[in-house]
Amino acid sequence: MGEALYWVLRLASLQIDEDEGGDMVCSYLIILGVILLVLYVALYLYNKVVVGKRVKQHPCKFCGHMVNAVSHCCAAPVEEKFMAAKCSKCGKQTRTVCATCKRDLY
Repeated sequence: MGEALYWVLRLASLQIDEDEGGDMVCSYLIILGVILLVLYVALYLYNKVVVGKRVKQHPCKFCGHMVNAVSHCCAAPVEEKFMAAKCSKCGKQTRTVCATCKRDLY
């Protein structure tokens, strides 16, 4: 088993001998990794900055429409974070209610 594994790894190695032109495959893999990392960071920032600023609509279970969420205390739009909503007018944590029928969304 050890000898078979040795030959598989030797035949499938990613590096080329130095006398045949350097290890170009490793260079390509590093460049590909950097490109993928840059794409990941760009998409993460796009999601946080651009998509995060859009007004989110929720389905109301009472009136049946897609509605904007407003705060229970001031009826102002809410800033929604994960499992929490903050009133944009007074800054307190609040429940989200339907802008049309004023009933709880969740």
